[in-house]
Amino acid sequence: MYLVRNGCPAKSILEERDLLMLRKAFSLTVLLLCAILLASYIGRHLSDFESLSNISFIYILLIGCCCLLALSVNGLFLKVLTIDFGIDLSFLEHFSISIVTSFGNTFLPMKGGAGLRAVYLKSKYNFDYSYFLSSLAGNYLVVFNVTSLAALIGMFSLYFVGEGFHSFTACVFLLLYVLTSWGIFYPPAVLDWIPVKLLREHINQVLAGWQMIRKSRRTVLELFILTILYVMLSSLATWLEFAAFGMKDSAGVSIGFLKSVSFTAIAILSLLISLTPAALGIKEGMLMLSSQFLGISPSQALAVSLLDRTMNFTVLALFFGFASFHLKKQLRQRTRIPPASLS
Repeated sequence: MYLVRNGCPAKSILEERDLLMLRKAFSLTVLLLCAILLASYIGRHLSDFESLSNISFIYILLIGCCCLLALSVNGLFLKVLTIDFGIDLSFLEHFSISIVTSFGNTFLPMKGGAGLRAVYLKSKYNFDYSYFLSSLAGNYLVVFNVTSLAALIGMFSLYFVGEGFHSFTACVFLLLYVLTSWGIFYPPAVLDWIPVKLLREHINQVLAGWQMIRKSRRTVLELFILTILYVMLSSLATWLEFAAFGMKDSAGVSIGFLKSVSFTAIAILSLLISLTPAALGIKEGMLMLSSQFLGISPSQALAVSLLDRTMNFTVLALFFGFASFHLKKQLRQRTRIPPASLS
């Protein structure tokens, strides 16, 4: 007989801890490898990144505003996902949670910042971890559905104006759009036939979360609207980043908004395999591999990605102190309420 702690066998607890340690070790290994490869690439193409120091202040200001607005929209996702559980977050509260969560994701692997968000909601509102994680996972269906559709619209628009087309990338986004549409409109209860246990558990968690979310049509509509707004803001920031470098494609044409949408969609797609903090290295690798489709060099793709990371981190650093103080103040004023349940 195994020792039992909080209703769980001690052996089971030890196995979960071992698995968690293994995941962390794997994530850190991937992060170290990606960092070495990126540093090596930058070292061999240092002249391609000299323009980073010559960016106009007006572009820095505009990109920073886009990043700040995107973080605000990210906070609204949380408000929409929790309001059906009787939790009505104020603007400063969901904005602060968005800042702290994004800051945590910058340093923690496997989207670890979400854990900080879950702990806050549990401490302040007694919001059950399982409800939060399930609803958050279910929201990914909407995010990847809208993102893949935006990418397809951008790619086909480019094709019709004669600016090229990349069949493989289009097929990836089409497959993602079809799968997420199936999950949204005809969601199965579970997918037990998936052979890989970890993948099966994650997909089933997403489906369970979506089953909770889709009970409210208003919530679903608001999530779609917010996702569209987030993709557009992120694409605008990317467009400004290309413009800040004065980048042109292989035909000598300035990178337009449609290509920026596709570039942004590929960056968001990296969240699917976010093994490292903020998908560091994963995101850059995917963007560099897909750069040919956009008619730019891998160095240009990497430079834009580095600028985007720098601007996001700068905005987060500027607001992190305020956000942390505000959330600590909210926790000191908390009132215990019964566990939230979906109405």
